[in-house]
Amino acid sequence: MPEQAAFSLVVREVGPDDLDALVALSRKTFCDKFAHLYRHEDLEAFLDESHSHAFFGPLLTRDDVFIRVAETEEGKLGAYLLCGPLSLPATDPAPGAVELKRLYVDGPLQGRGLGSRLAKEAFAWADANKAPEIYLSVFSENHGAQRLYDRMGFEEVDEFWFPVGEHRDLEFLMRWRRR
Repeated sequence: MPEQAAFSLVVREVGPDDLDALVALSRKTFCDKFAHLYRHEDLEAFLDESHSHAFFGPLLTRDDVFIRVAETEEGKLGAYLLCGPLSLPATDPAPGAVELKRLYVDGPLQGRGLGSRLAKEAFAWADANKAPEIYLSVFSENHGAQRLYDRMGFEEVDEFWFPVGEHRDLEFLMRWRRR
């Protein structure tokens, strides 16, 4: 059963009918935050690889992937969360560790606790899967996201270079451990 967020958004599972809207939101939120950092060619290559129908389509049918969306009263998607198996370059992760792969909130909805609400969904999913650790990566200059993850108990454990086309960004690898 979908849960109602405090400001008239419904947080729910993603479905096959959401694919077009999910891809559009994914591309929009990434570009709104980061497009200014990249050459057009690098940005387009990255979007085609990681923010496309070809990327999201297969994820919708995987049992080991968790995707939640926040839908407005008008039926538009305003945020999404993507979790799944660990694919980050973590050193010696605990067996069963998982990854919070993406958490994006559209600009007009930011600052209302929706990021925290979706992060709680990630923790609940990890708990249901008995995951001892959750990993995520965050751009080294995305200080707002870093503050959010710090408040949730994530700690920086490493750094790595993340490709966006031919460009490379310094990313912080963060980990949350079950206590």
